[in-house]
Amino acid sequence: MFLCFFTDIPTSTVTVTPDSRVFTGETVNLKCVINSDHSDWRYEWYKDRVIVQTSERYTVNTDTLSIVKAITSDQGQYWCRGHIDGRPSTSSYEVYLSVKGELNIIVLLNSLSYL
Repeated sequence: MFLCFFTDIPTSTVTVTPDSRVFTGETVNLKCVINSDHSDWRYEWYKDRVIVQTSERYTVNTDTLSIVKAITSDQGQYWCRGHIDGRPSTSSYEVYLSVKGELNIIVLLNSLSYL
């Protein structure tokens, strides 16, 4: 007798911090959130369909990909894949990370006359 149990593949999403515009030089954290009772997931990160390799600026700490000192070439589509032994893997939808040039604030001071 062969028994087969089917379970739904958990859903996963990616959250980005900061969740507003990202400017060059900032640190960006992308977190892979897998809706599952299991905690022993292994994570892979992808940018524009290519696996992200750990480097001086890209680090993976369990479920989080950190990009240090973002540059405009970091802009693109990111997604994560979660693996756990004996279960199907789960993949998130892609999120688009937009990186803009440096934020420069120019303050113009006007001379004020006090009467």
